[in-house]
Amino acid sequence: MYSDSIPSRNRGFVLALTLILMTFATTMIIAASIIIQRTSRRLNEYSLLSDLRVASNNLVEGAAMVLAEKWNQDNFNSAWEGFEEFLQFVSSRGGYEGDLWSEVIQTLDSEGWWLINGDEDFASLLEDASFSELTSIGAAVNLTGGKYSIVSWVEKAGVKRYSYGLVLAESLLEHAALRFGDISRVFYEVTTGEKNKDDILTGRGDVVNGQAIVIGGVAVSDSSINLELVFPYGLTARSITPDGSYTYTQTASDSEQYFSTLLADHEDWLASLSPVATYTAPFNDEITANEDGLIVFKPNDSSGAPYTIYFPDAAGSEHRYLILKYKTESGVFTTKIYAEDFPVHIAIHGNLFIGDSQSDPLKLYYINGQYSITVYGSITVNCQLMYGDFDDEFDEARTQGGKVNNQEINTWSKVKELLNDFSEREAEDHLSLVSIGGDIINTYVIGNSGKGTHAIRALAGEFSAFKKNGIGGAFTFPDLGTVVKNERTKLGQLFFFGSITGNRFGTIEEMNYLDNLFVSSTRGISGGTFGKRLILAGLRAW
Repeated sequence: MYSDSIPSRNRGFVLALTLILMTFATTMIIAASIIIQRTSRRLNEYSLLSDLRVASNNLVEGAAMVLAEKWNQDNFNSAWEGFEEFLQFVSSRGGYEGDLWSEVIQTLDSEGWWLINGDEDFASLLEDASFSELTSIGAAVNLTGGKYSIVSWVEKAGVKRYSYGLVLAESLLEHAALRFGDISRVFYEVTTGEKNKDDILTGRGDVVNGQAIVIGGVAVSDSSINLELVFPYGLTARSITPDGSYTYTQTASDSEQYFSTLLADHEDWLASLSPVATYTAPFNDEITANEDGLIVFKPNDSSGAPYTIYFPDAAGSEHRYLILKYKTESGVFTTKIYAEDFPVHIAIHGNLFIGDSQSDPLKLYYINGQYSITVYGSITVNCQLMYGDFDDEFDEARTQGGKVNNQEINTWSKVKELLNDFSEREAEDHLSLVSIGGDIINTYVIGNSGKGTHAIRALAGEFSAFKKNGIGGAFTFPDLGTVVKNERTKLGQLFFFGSITGNRFGTIEEMNYLDNLFVSSTRGISGGTFGKRLILAGLRAW
């Protein structure tokens, strides 16, 4: 009897255990299924957010490309109706970080938006197949304080995300140190070595501290010259005389075509600017520049009177302006143009004096700011010009040992230091002077006295003279010989801190009165014209 009851109880225990295990397994399967569903849903959400961020970032980059191609300040004159929604979205993200972004976004000009969705080229980007599943898509570009902000948005399955890109304009100073069709200068290697003065310059000598291009032939002092010491960054020329073994790049380019192309590039760039206004005398007391705008001056009489520009005689941020005067029988008309945080572009129809005929050719005037000045006529330079942010370096070099600037900088190590300092300079102040259909004329006589000296002439800027309709294109020094003969001065030094470009440079007679020609451009710069480019400096996606 006992033997029959024991197996019965064992079968009941096994059944109960089986039911417990089945319940546990079912629970685990259900739990695992829930976890898998949640994980799958979360992965899908992450995938969606990732796809949206990639899409919105791509839109920012696409808008930046369109902006670079259609750089027109007139586009930025609208309000964006989605701005408040974007601001609220950013403010709600990430606590303190959201607060910081909110502060940044609120500084944007509410009326400075370009609704780029309406642009034909950008609209074609939105039609790309990669955006086909998005229910809402677009971008808006803001201009505030010279900085461009691009906001893009994308939406899918009720989820909306934004990206923000900061775009900055970077100035380009794209000139070789020297570009000419013909140059009358015979180039000499710098020599030193007066008795017990190994570092003192002796006789003639030249250095072009940057790329040099002469479409015609180049003349050097003799075939044993070390050409690399005169042109350390290379020389491109048709030929070199006298015959010798030289290291340089030969060119067979046509001079007329080469400079016609440079002129066409500059004129195309001018045409891309938006005219601010055309001014005839009398002028406003002050004229305000716009970024990418062009301030135009035209005479309203037939006198042919020149315009005159005066730069400040002091360096520093408190002197960021130039003064323009125009004198007619009706009087003298004057205006002041202040520098901005962007290049100020000016076009003048008529001849231009930098400093008037009474100016002291030795007096220094300072460029404090960035100016691009195109003149349809000749430019006469009656003074010295220096960048305000390079004043200390030049002043130290020209006043060495208590000497003043009517004496040469005759210490070779100091000249080399000066040229190298400029080549490594990070450009802040900048001047571009372009003559179309005229010459660039350099004077050395002081006022009406007929006296003068040319021991040191320093000119900072990018100087270009282009021939147009067979007229102009030359750099000339008409009274250089008069100064030497009448004043019995020592032959002088001519410094260009920037670049010189033109169809012709000087005459043989003029160059015979010059000891040293020193040109230094920013290191590594070559080709092109003054301009700028856009840089996508930062990108943030939410």
